[in-house]
Amino acid sequence: MASSMKKGGSEAEAREDGSFWEHVATLDKKLFNFLHRSLNFSEDSSDLYQEVVLRAWKYFPCFDARRSFSSWIFAIAHNEIKKYFNQRKENLAVIPLPLLKNDPAAPAVDPDVELVYGAARLLPPRQREVFFLFYANRFSVAEIAAICSLSRGNVKFILNRGREAVRRALEVSHEK
Repeated sequence: MASSMKKGGSEAEAREDGSFWEHVATLDKKLFNFLHRSLNFSEDSSDLYQEVVLRAWKYFPCFDARRSFSSWIFAIAHNEIKKYFNQRKENLAVIPLPLLKNDPAAPAVDPDVELVYGAARLLPPRQREVFFLFYANRFSVAEIAAICSLSRGNVKFILNRGREAVRRALEVSHEK
């Protein structure tokens, strides 16, 4: 995606042509769902979504059009998620898992995927974030590494740990 921001152009010029809003519109639901899942379906996800868009709006004139807009805005979202959890200074209590089909932000999914996503909600914040970036948002390992400021090896390790935890959770729930 290319920004219409010309080198040396003003912030107002970058925003006037609407290219920022066009970029955001293509990722709107995907970005919100990512934040919603990363915050363990907290009501705070709407506020955080607004913070991400506001921060992206503020820094859009600095956006390098040679980069991927989706990776850039998801990196902003990642930083806002980290800030959110650092400000809370507490682990969110695990809420009993409602079926995702009752969540208005969740896309329609088949029952098997619903079970996996439900189990993924139990992951620690970092694993949950990487898990949903990879599976729900289809970012590559390299893109996730750039978004989360991690090495590719670390992303693979976190994904592996997350998959293993989800597998164990599904086995336990299947035994009941």
